[in-house]
Amino acid sequence: MSFRVNRRDFLRFAGGGAAGLAASGVTLRGLSTLNAALAAEEVEVPGGPEAWRLSVCSLCPGGCGLRVRTIGKRAVKIQGNPLHPVNRGGLCPRGLAGLQVLYHPDRLRAPQKNVGSREAPQWQEISWDEAIGTLADRLAELNRRGQAHGVVFVGGRCGHQRHRLFQRFLRAYGSPNYLRTPSGLDGAQAAAYLQQGAREGLAYDLEGTRYLLSFGANFLEGWGSPVGAMRAFGQWRDSAAGRRTKFVQVEPRFSLTAARADEWVAVRPGTEAALALGLAYVLITEGLYDARFVSERTFGFEDWRDAAGRTHLGFRSLVLTEYRLNLVAALTQVPVETILRLAREFGRSRPGLALGGHHASTLPGDPYTAMAVHSLNALMGSLETPGGVLVRAEFEAEEPRPSPVRRLPPHLLDPDDTLLPWADLTRLPEAILAGKPYAVEAVLVHGADPVFSLPNGEQLALALQRVPFVVSFASFLDETTAQADLILPDHTDLEKWQEAGSPPTFPVPLQSLSPPVVEPVHQTRDAADVVLALAHTLGGEVAAALPQGSFQEFVRRQVEEIFAAQTGYTFTTSLEETWNRLLERSGWWAPTYSTVEQLWEQIQERGGWWEPNYYYGEWKRVLRTPSRRFEFYSQALARWAAQHVDQARAAGFEPGDDHLCLPHQPPLPESPAEFPLLLLPVEVLPLAGGDGAHLPYLEQIAGPHVFEQWESWLEINPRTAGELGLVEGDRVWVESPRGRAQVRLRLYPGVHPAVVHLPLGYGRTQGSRWGRRGVNPLGLLESQREPVSGHLQITRTYVRVYRS
Repeated sequence: MSFRVNRRDFLRFAGGGAAGLAASGVTLRGLSTLNAALAAEEVEVPGGPEAWRLSVCSLCPGGCGLRVRTIGKRAVKIQGNPLHPVNRGGLCPRGLAGLQVLYHPDRLRAPQKNVGSREAPQWQEISWDEAIGTLADRLAELNRRGQAHGVVFVGGRCGHQRHRLFQRFLRAYGSPNYLRTPSGLDGAQAAAYLQQGAREGLAYDLEGTRYLLSFGANFLEGWGSPVGAMRAFGQWRDSAAGRRTKFVQVEPRFSLTAARADEWVAVRPGTEAALALGLAYVLITEGLYDARFVSERTFGFEDWRDAAGRTHLGFRSLVLTEYRLNLVAALTQVPVETILRLAREFGRSRPGLALGGHHASTLPGDPYTAMAVHSLNALMGSLETPGGVLVRAEFEAEEPRPSPVRRLPPHLLDPDDTLLPWADLTRLPEAILAGKPYAVEAVLVHGADPVFSLPNGEQLALALQRVPFVVSFASFLDETTAQADLILPDHTDLEKWQEAGSPPTFPVPLQSLSPPVVEPVHQTRDAADVVLALAHTLGGEVAAALPQGSFQEFVRRQVEEIFAAQTGYTFTTSLEETWNRLLERSGWWAPTYSTVEQLWEQIQERGGWWEPNYYYGEWKRVLRTPSRRFEFYSQALARWAAQHVDQARAAGFEPGDDHLCLPHQPPLPESPAEFPLLLLPVEVLPLAGGDGAHLPYLEQIAGPHVFEQWESWLEINPRTAGELGLVEGDRVWVESPRGRAQVRLRLYPGVHPAVVHLPLGYGRTQGSRWGRRGVNPLGLLESQREPVSGHLQITRTYVRVYRS
């Protein structure tokens, strides 16, 4: 059969191809890369038996289940596990990029030690025996000198069981200093602690809510569990369900999340707390709040008297006197009519849900803004109810008892001296440089790059120069690993036993678990197996605390604990899940396994175990405040203020000022004349969490809304650009009091005229050839420690923009 094309057909095909290319957003650079690949020698197709194997994604905190196609010894395709309750077969672009992580040409391939200096490192490959021996000798020497407590372990993105193993190792060794990288949900969790007493496990029933108010949360671009959020969003639009959830996005920028919402409210940057309290004003004055819940389950709504007879300001009085609609509208630049309409819709659409206090997954939000938003949930009675705010009941695993002989010293970043009960990694540089309360002798880092991702990363880099011994378990060279003396490269997800606990905001206990998909590509090892080998080498209490010979044995022990608890089910279809829930609510538990061995095999076959039912109304678990109620007036804040008068004054509160204990709008400094524009970093899904720029697939789709990829860009309002004499595509300088950076200008009408935006995730100086592009906005942004919460927060940083 011959195929002939005349001139007319050729022009028709060419025109159609050009139109398709224009609509696709593919760039000339992308086409040239594609052409080079097509011109290269033909890639050899792997041979061997074909199979599908399960795994778990760790490229974001979501922990989605994966189904990986293998041919012979090679993984060739990734898709979602349809049985996994978090993603039900769906995947975001980050999950699909897992193969580029596995076969990345710039991966660290074997252990290395620095035979040069920290300023001019020279890396030399060594054997695993030498690497583990070097680390064991250093830790044993510190233990002999009584300095074991000077070891710090920084844990980043990895599964719950690995965090558990690392913590157990460190405590058995003699150090309390296990630190986690900060999360953008820290602000919301801080509000839950201050108003509910919940230290962890803040969750939301997204699928069941009827009205969602999102105050700056990048709901569809990296918030919590991205695929879980997208699944809920899809269900809100499901006409077959017979209802539709209204989604309102409140933020100054027209983000992808705002574009997909039913309504975008363009608020003045930094005034989200005032808008939330303005909505509360309408709910209270028009009687739209849940009066019964407020009366029975809250504290501090009305003015009240303490045991000494002193009268305190209540939430109602605060809102009615200081957040009248005309004042809120003037401050937030949101019309009174819009505030009234939103509040009435929210009050009449139950269950309603308000999210806030979070703008990027690596930067904590403002706790007072989070408290103001969370107070809306209390007004609506949306706590411990379907479609509302929940607190996950954690599965209690049995931990070995600590040695009665060894008593651990206080934590290096003693949480007892701060308002919030968890250690803040951003305080580590200060502790290292001060040498107080004791010197840091060694730092071990796994799954994190804090030098790049922390607001004070530059200070941490300087501090690490003073630490005698730094070890990194990274898979790629990064800013933190470049400071190390020893690199012990970790397996990627598909090369190891992979696991994950319940992702952020997920309401029920869950344990994902899957065996390795492929053999290791390079001479790498699972960091968990390395730590277990290290424990056995050190011996004594450390070996006794971790007797398992491999991480597989460690997670097998967790499965035995799950079986002993006699609860939950292995992952299954949605239909069987519904049936299991009905049975359990009727008092029946009908698992598909009867022995530990059967449970172990089913978990590997299906991807994990979970408890699908949430038990509402467990108020003792959900409300752990001094009053055993939701506290509009936080007594934890009052107690802290009484003990830290100077810090309270630094925050602008005199002793006895009740505003410190209530949600309120923080003051907003004005822009200086020489720096007229506010710089706000933004997070895009491909680079969420501050990484992903090392993967070409994610680079290519980083900025579709402005047709930009492969390097940083500056978003600016067209009107503002015109006033500055700038046009689309200009190379410009962005200058702040901290420094300046050169980027390409992109005009975007969805930007507030007084604001410019830079994407997070760019600006690496180490590692992958594709990752060393663009600028890191954190190098331009100013930060200071918020006096009350102790969080290091990005302050309102103003810049000027001019043509380079």
